[in-house]
Amino acid sequence: MNKHQSIILIFLFFIGFLSNAQSDFTEIDNRVANIGLSHKDELAKKITSGFNTDLEKVRAIFVWITDNISYDFELYESEKLQKEFYVSENNVIDMTLERKKAICSGYSILFKKLCDDIKIECKIINGYSKQWLDSFVSKKVSDHAWNVVKIDEKWFLVDATWASKNEYSKERDEFWFMTKPEHFVYSHFPENENWTLLKNGMTKEEFDLLPAITDGSFFEDEIKILIPHEKVIIVDTTRIIKVELQTKNTERWITLRGYPWETYATKNNLEFPSNDEYSKLSDEEKNKYSLLIPSVEIIKKEIVGNKIIIEARLTSENIKEFDIVIEGNSIATIKVNLK
Repeated sequence: MNKHQSIILIFLFFIGFLSNAQSDFTEIDNRVANIGLSHKDELAKKITSGFNTDLEKVRAIFVWITDNISYDFELYESEKLQKEFYVSENNVIDMTLERKKAICSGYSILFKKLCDDIKIECKIINGYSKQWLDSFVSKKVSDHAWNVVKIDEKWFLVDATWASKNEYSKERDEFWFMTKPEHFVYSHFPENENWTLLKNGMTKEEFDLLPAITDGSFFEDEIKILIPHEKVIIVDTTRIIKVELQTKNTERWITLRGYPWETYATKNNLEFPSNDEYSKLSDEEKNKYSLLIPSVEIIKKEIVGNKIIIEARLTSENIKEFDIVIEGNSIATIKVNLK
């Protein structure tokens, strides 16, 4: 077994409980829900008033930010706006609170500011992120920012950006509050490797080998991918693949989803008609251009004890990768090379 295989086995297939050092924060969350905006230098005290421990105060800050600051897509896409914003950290904080929107740097700067104001040690961590769309991209330049915060002499990871409510998600994603380092590293890698907070560390090259996993349910159900063993597999001419999972919840809906998606037209190199031509087609003819053809066909699925075993056939010669999907969420992406 080579070094890369060992890394994947250790980090991908030996996953324990999701216990992010979290408690029941219902009372804190409910109190913070009623706190409005105030001057930046008074905000931290206002948010944390009445809370005693550092954990309670950090939780209050996290909840206030993720409830009140949404993702700023306009800023993300505009270099002009970014030049106006990023004059200084103070200006970033002012603009974030004024607009009630931010990108990752704004979230992390504000989070640190509020922790600093109540004497809780916090740092901004710049690094590399990956989600399923860029799972196989080895980034050369860091593209994300998050925080580490010290509570009771121990550092914890927090990503207020990915946790925040937004136009696509009305619920806070609790997975990103005090996330376990061995889970966080499936999607975040710091410029300074020490801030992975992993006991045995990890290199950027090792991080690039891991699949992108951003769904906490993967860890909640103690899912282990037993087969395939690697993130890139070679498929022989039978086009048969096997996926074997171990999980404590075998009742979850699990399927495989291949990419790229295809239609009859794309498979047969048909030129897409003009809008006028398309409108005159029969429903059957329209389906040739609009109806998606699965590129992975599940032949057999069986449950044996705490294992789910799936046998499937790749039905497209253009398939590049497939996702292992649980309850509609991709938890791992496997790249395929066809013989």
